[in-house]
Amino acid sequence: RYYLPHLQGWLKTLLLGTGATATASAAGLAVWYRSLTSGEPLPPSHWARQPIRQIAGRSLDNDLQLTLFQYQTCPFCCKVRAYLDYSGLGYNIVEVNSVSRQQIRWMNDYRKVPVLYAAPANSSASGDEVVLKDSSVIMSALESRIRDPSQSLAQLRLCYPGIVGEEGGKLTYPNRYFVMQPGQKLDESKLREEQKWRQWVDDVFVHTISPNIYRTLPEALDSFRWFDKAGDWEKCFTPAERALVIYTGAAVMRLVSMRLRSKYNLHRDVRKSLYNELDAFLLNGVGKRRFRGGDRPDLSDLSMYGVLTAMEGTAAFSDAMDNCPKLRPWFGRMRAAVSAREGGGRLAGAA
Repeated sequence: RYYLPHLQGWLKTLLLGTGATATASAAGLAVWYRSLTSGEPLPPSHWARQPIRQIAGRSLDNDLQLTLFQYQTCPFCCKVRAYLDYSGLGYNIVEVNSVSRQQIRWMNDYRKVPVLYAAPANSSASGDEVVLKDSSVIMSALESRIRDPSQSLAQLRLCYPGIVGEEGGKLTYPNRYFVMQPGQKLDESKLREEQKWRQWVDDVFVHTISPNIYRTLPEALDSFRWFDKAGDWEKCFTPAERALVIYTGAAVMRLVSMRLRSKYNLHRDVRKSLYNELDAFLLNGVGKRRFRGGDRPDLSDLSMYGVLTAMEGTAAFSDAMDNCPKLRPWFGRMRAAVSAREGGGRLAGAA
């Protein structure tokens, strides 16, 4: 479901080699890989104190500091950033090394991003931290806190229990699309529509991205070069490591994209699947409104906008803009709303 974790598994196989087929060069790369993943994991507070970027904004509470552990071009991380920016929240960004994942090794049983770490900025006491996993859980929990300031983030975290499935041991969150608003009169039909489209973004639309941005080897190379630039990889990798990730990654992800096209039953011309799903959202979801949520973006708008920003800079994104007439106006309105942090006015009593 993520670009770089697909690559991480393939790179690990490549770098470690197997038995008699392991060449001298592969053995050398294995030493490099082990050097990245050795040593004791550092706590999240360590990484929170040295973010790659700091985004100014308001706080949910007087001294609560939010730190987002992410991959810059992961669509699910882009979703969370779109929500944080629209909501006017300040946060720090820790870029996770996509090969070693060193920055999230403190989570012994979890190796995915995004992860949101919330802790008092002026306190080092253990137990004060809140860790939220899964992009939709993060958005739902923060939105619940904004709509009802009487609920603490620590309390809200308990509303989103994770369940490990019997088959495959996959961790899921049954309540991930629910915003907790106790005692408030709600439009159930409107809520169901928002939840439906949020889930559609995660379960349907996102699977059109990788097959499209890695449609051909040249497009895959262009995409990885864009990720290198957008993700500030020079701060995470040496020049040799970057070259390995870009060129090996492009070749690997081209093969992976072919498997994903088959797995998710996409059209042989994957652009058609991309355009069809975009039209489904814009025609059936947004319709004649400014946003799917009406006059203002809702969580489904922010989810869709976020995953689309992960494609920016790629040929697939340019083609989508040119071939889906309703995309450019909606995307422009979303960009303006997020850039202006129009949702920040909802932060009652925030610092």
